[in-house]
Amino acid sequence: MLSSLWPTWWRCVAYVTELSLSVVLELLQALKLKSPLPDTNLLLLVQFICADAGTKLAESTILSKHMIASVPGCGTAAMECVRQSIGEVLDFMADMHTLTRLKNHMKTCSQPLHEDTFGGHLKVGLAQIAAMEISRGNHRDNKAVIRYLPWLYHPPSAMQQGPKEFIECVSHIRLLSWLLLGSLTHNAVCPNASSPCLPIPLDAGSHVADHLIVILIGFPEQSKTSVLHMCSLFHAFIFAQLWTVYCEQSAVATNVQNQNEFSFTAILTALEFWSRVTPSILQLMAHNKVMVEMVCLHVISLMEALQECNSTIFVKLIPMWLPMIQSNIKHLSGGLQLRLQAIQNNVNHHSLRTLPGSGQSSAGLGALRKWLRCTQFKMAQVEIQSSEAASQFYPL
Repeated sequence: MLSSLWPTWWRCVAYVTELSLSVVLELLQALKLKSPLPDTNLLLLVQFICADAGTKLAESTILSKHMIASVPGCGTAAMECVRQSIGEVLDFMADMHTLTRLKNHMKTCSQPLHEDTFGGHLKVGLAQIAAMEISRGNHRDNKAVIRYLPWLYHPPSAMQQGPKEFIECVSHIRLLSWLLLGSLTHNAVCPNASSPCLPIPLDAGSHVADHLIVILIGFPEQSKTSVLHMCSLFHAFIFAQLWTVYCEQSAVATNVQNQNEFSFTAILTALEFWSRVTPSILQLMAHNKVMVEMVCLHVISLMEALQECNSTIFVKLIPMWLPMIQSNIKHLSGGLQLRLQAIQNNVNHHSLRTLPGSGQSSAGLGALRKWLRCTQFKMAQVEIQSSEAASQFYPL
């Protein structure tokens, strides 16, 4: 009986694999602007691959919970089909201009209501696919992350920090930010997954800090070069937010070996990251009053974001950050001073009641999902605005 069913089973497997390959090829064609798919259909293709990888897209105005659930689950071999194209997916995520090109290309087949949010959802969905693949392939020797991000463990040295290295570090930090967004989104929407999605090893913390330091040190000079360079400080601080939350979420991850030791390492990684980065922030603030207000704006936004996520690491970091800002209080606008006072009031009234491990509670995950949506929207909008501004001077 079983032997008679065997050919039928193989035909079904071949059919499903062929279907998955068609989905992957259609998605890649759409990313290359060779296929005018509506925004909903494009995200459904991404969800089809996500489902096979063991993750799912976050709900949005484009894809409802019902639409996401209607896509077949694992067993479609979609990840096998896309594995050879992960490099292309990463290239799409890293390119500053892809969202602008896609936005212009899809004007005829997408809802105008979605044009400001679609790009962020697409990049995060692709980031989930890439993050799941890298995380799966890392194991103990981090082979996958080294294969896809060969520069991760090799930041520019102090003698190499010129214009070329600066813009490369900005590009690397943006790509890492999207990957972290993909990882955190998976952990937020799939809290009961069999294993956490951790594409960037914690032992890379000092190296990503060095990439960030190149941006902070070079910003005063390089920011005058172009519109794209001017946004580098935004990308640096957004990454710092994401890396801090990533480390904290790693600390409460389940199904990891030696969980207590791993949790301690994750928190320590975040604290060491800030101990390396903070001197460069202080050095940046020493340039002039304009730089002081600009940096303070980013640091205050950072503190607000960590408060919004009920971050436990924030409590350990605020004694280092507050004096840094308060010593320059006279240079801050009234609006920034009010925001700073609100942060202090929240701390003084013990609004941060999160205990280690409670980041996986329903309320904690809800706050995390809300913050991730806001962050992906900001990142996508800055990329689009930077690209559109640059296109006025340089043909894309």
